[in-house]
Amino acid sequence: MSGQAVERYPLVLRVLHWLLALLLVSQLALGFAAEHGTPRELSDALLPVHFRLGVLILCLMLLRLGLRLWLPIPGHDDGSPWRRRVRTWAHGLLYVLVLVLPVSGHVIWVWMGADRVLFAGVEVPALFVPPADETGRAVAWYVHVYAAWLLSALVGLHAAAAVFHQVRHREGFIVRRMGFGSMADGRHAPLFPAAPTGRDQRRNQK
Repeated sequence: MSGQAVERYPLVLRVLHWLLALLLVSQLALGFAAEHGTPRELSDALLPVHFRLGVLILCLMLLRLGLRLWLPIPGHDDGSPWRRRVRTWAHGLLYVLVLVLPVSGHVIWVWMGADRVLFAGVEVPALFVPPADETGRAVAWYVHVYAAWLLSALVGLHAAAAVFHQVRHREGFIVRRMGFGSMADGRHAPLFPAAPTGRDQRRNQK
């Protein structure tokens, strides 16, 4: 990876970030809809879409991880050691969950003997032959379900932390790091107006 300091993430990482965010939210909603509160016919129609989308997310996440290790990325704005540790652990857990979910879903899918064709006749390899004992399938199912709930909570916390950082620092943090607008002198116009200082208030009173 280059040691060059940058103000924002490279375009390809920004595109992958927002694409994966959209796909993950859609995938979580699709999985919960297929599992709860839908007629059996609709659930049977949603599950193949859920499987294909999971394979796509896995491929994009592996691509993003590879590019993130190779391309220069911005440093942390907050110098607090404990916040850096929390951020590192949260991002690491998020990556692990996004990788674990498609893998556990694939195990369940193979055990079901379902169609593994993606698009245009491309088939996902089975990678293993399901044994008669279905203990492995039950374990994969529990891992998949609880990982989905944990990922849902983590995605919500990640979004809330980004918004908090934006509001607290009032410097266009989200757009500056992950947006697509132009930047002047390495910075982006703020999303929120800065709070007036005491000098500004005295000037307005004159």
